[in-house]
Amino acid sequence: MKHASFDERLDGILVRAAIRLQERMRLAYFRGNLTSYLNRIGLGKFMDASTLERGSLLELQDQAAVQLAGQIRKARAKGYLKDLLEKLNMLELLHDDKHIRTVSLGQERKQEQKKACLKMVEGENKRSAMTEDEKRELLKNFKVIK
Repeated sequence: MKHASFDERLDGILVRAAIRLQERMRLAYFRGNLTSYLNRIGLGKFMDASTLERGSLLELQDQAAVQLAGQIRKARAKGYLKDLLEKLNMLELLHDDKHIRTVSLGQERKQEQKKACLKMVEGENKRSAMTEDEKRELLKNFKVIK
């Protein structure tokens, strides 16, 4: 996916940041420390206290995603986007997506590695075809070095 301008790239960053935030919130929720996670990343102060006390994952995910998008846009406008993403531990969202490949649903995936082709070697084992006399004659030509 090629981005023509940084605003289009910012949209991609917003989507990926929201997805990553929701995954991390889900993990924190099941570990029992969702409110402390939101406070640690700075989104807890923007949430309603009663919603935080209830700890409803769906409500908090929606509010947190909206607040995160607002913070990212504000950071972009004021020029501290990198610092904000570093604080959220999402700095890798700024890097290019060239290494990420997408495949359309109708298209089959092709193997990137070349298949190894077996090539049969034709010939004979001359040594096994020799008679005992020929082997002795051949060994006379070689000297054993100690």
